Amino acid sequence: MKQFTEKEIEQQMRANHCTRDEAIDILAWDYDIEHGDTEKGAMTAEQKKMVRALTNSGRKSTGTAKRERKVDEDKKFIHDCIRIMFEGMHANGRIEDLTCKNETEVSFRYNGAEYSVKLTKHRAPKN
Repeated sequence: MKQFTEKEIEQQMRANHCTRDEAIDILAWDYDIEHGDTEKGAMTAEQKKMVRALTNSGRKSTGTAKRERKVDEDKKFIHDCIRIMFEGMHANGRIEDLTCKNETEVSFRYNGAEYSVKLTKHRAPKN
């Protein structure tokens, strides 16, 4: 069995509010588990279930809440300009099936073929 220093024992006693013998037992237990004694670290299925329940009991479920998407006003303005141009072409009958997605994409059909224009704002280069 490993010999523990007085400092380690005192720290364990303060941290766990326990007696000297209990602190030595805790230190010995931790030491054995850290150095490969799988018998001491093994838990039954029931113990694992209890630990999981206690670990998760204080947490609030986040569910499937998604954060609100911020709209990039500059990108929206450029997209609106492109959209207005394509809507004019659609009104004149030059393109068909015009659809717009957020401020990112315009899709349409021209002469039987499908096209899409995707607007991408590139990040500033890193210095």
